[in-house]
Amino acid sequence: MIPIFRDIFYFLNFERTKSIVLDDIQLSSFQNIFNTRLNEWVDRKVASFEKHTDEQIILESVHHAAILIKSGGKRVRPYMCFLAYSTELGKDQEQVLKVGIAIELFHAFALIHDDVIDKGRERHGIATIHEHILKETCKYPRGDKLRVAEGMAVLVGDLVFSWSQEVIGELNIPEVQKIFFNMIEQIVAGQMLDVSFMLQDKVDSKAIMRKNELKTALYSFVNPMLMGAALTSSRRRVSFYKELGFFLGQAFQIQDDLLDLTGDKKNTGKISFIDIEDGQHTLLTQYIFEKGKARDKEILRSLFGRSLDDYSRKVLLRLFNETGAILHAEEQIQKFLTHAQEIIALSDLKSEDKARWSLFVELLDKRKF
Repeated sequence: MIPIFRDIFYFLNFERTKSIVLDDIQLSSFQNIFNTRLNEWVDRKVASFEKHTDEQIILESVHHAAILIKSGGKRVRPYMCFLAYSTELGKDQEQVLKVGIAIELFHAFALIHDDVIDKGRERHGIATIHEHILKETCKYPRGDKLRVAEGMAVLVGDLVFSWSQEVIGELNIPEVQKIFFNMIEQIVAGQMLDVSFMLQDKVDSKAIMRKNELKTALYSFVNPMLMGAALTSSRRRVSFYKELGFFLGQAFQIQDDLLDLTGDKKNTGKISFIDIEDGQHTLLTQYIFEKGKARDKEILRSLFGRSLDDYSRKVLLRLFNETGAILHAEEQIQKFLTHAQEIIALSDLKSEDKARWSLFVELLDKRKF
């Protein structure tokens, strides 16, 4: 164990003085403490919502949303916020936890709507909300059941979005709120780019890079870091967080794209090749469309945006391997992570903070989920 992680970190309960000691400030330890706080908050909101109705399908929708929110997730965004907050010597842990919860609730909302858009069936190995409610509709005698299921998912997403706004509003820190709302604009723009790409046979690499920046680099890394720093009123490392977050985010998104093809469902909690079925343009598909032989492009184009069977998946996996697309993605991930390590090494951070950030990059390098 690296000695710098022997710090004692106190997380305060929002409503009463209660300290929890965290001896090891690594992602896994942070996840445990953060999940406890997030789960408590969600349980309180669900209990409050139950006062409004006893209609079973509505309650089932909200309860299933709570299950999905609490079912896991990497909690990278709250952790980025916490690491920046800690780096800038923040002392009020109640605030950084609240920001983390707001970020994670917004993320849950985005995933709920994303699953409707993408017709996603599972998330963390659990049925998505519209899939779960579709099964529940069989208990009812009439109606367009798919429309009801998707409508319920959209409305539950709206509810979770309102929860995120409630938490960020309670902070009443204008600079943090400004970054939070700017983050929302950016992720919506990124998602809209993603959806619009489904209409296009070809997109250029610059457009994919911009999508990755909006959807992942700014959303998952840069803005959470900036919010953590803003909690301490520090602006001395804004450029550092922006640059570091850009490289981490690009690596993270390419990992996501790669895991969609090669990941183990037990680790990812997702069905593979969803990006191909949805006609999503990624660095890997772009590599084949730009550098592949005519036959390679023809095979990919014939399966792009279509339902796949096991044989088609095997054909595609061999295609991405033999064309060098997978190797190219792996090289790009390493390039971005190496840049991130260099930025950390050359920064003005204290040695213990450098080690803390560097360790996270190493964890990202080993990512399997």
